[in-house]
Amino acid sequence: MTQAHTERETLSVAVNIPEHADRKTTALFERTRKILLEREGARCFICNVTAEQSGHPLEAHHHPIERSLAEMIDWDRFKQDAQSGYWGPHIQAFDWDSFTDWTQFVDDMTVNGLLLCKAHHIGKDEGIHTMPFPLYIAQKYAKEGYQFSDVEVIHHAT
Repeated sequence: MTQAHTERETLSVAVNIPEHADRKTTALFERTRKILLEREGARCFICNVTAEQSGHPLEAHHHPIERSLAEMIDWDRFKQDAQSGYWGPHIQAFDWDSFTDWTQFVDDMTVNGLLLCKAHHIGKDEGIHTMPFPLYIAQKYAKEGYQFSDVEVIHHAT
């Protein structure tokens, strides 16, 4: 049996991010973020905390398509998977017939949004932007009280 141990990963990724405009908060993002908050019960996808419990406003993470990567996406390929249900019912139900510009999808947090607390969005050794996805998603399902990393003990708010 393998004993419990700390795994240290040094992740170095070199990819070509396409040229893109500086990020701006759009009216579509703001409007649909409010709907996402209501739909998800204003709780973090990973740990279930509210803004009050975390001490920070909850953040809407662009998921599955990052805004900075949107202009490199083959939208016909993505649309095919989306319409088949691969990405779930919210993305499948998006108005793909009226889709003409990537911002319609990417900035719509009801279909391309994941509600996260600050720690599970950008936190070191716990945020989606800072660790490999298999480790990241394990936090959602880890046992209560598990010492996940030097900075996090798993707690699932109720």
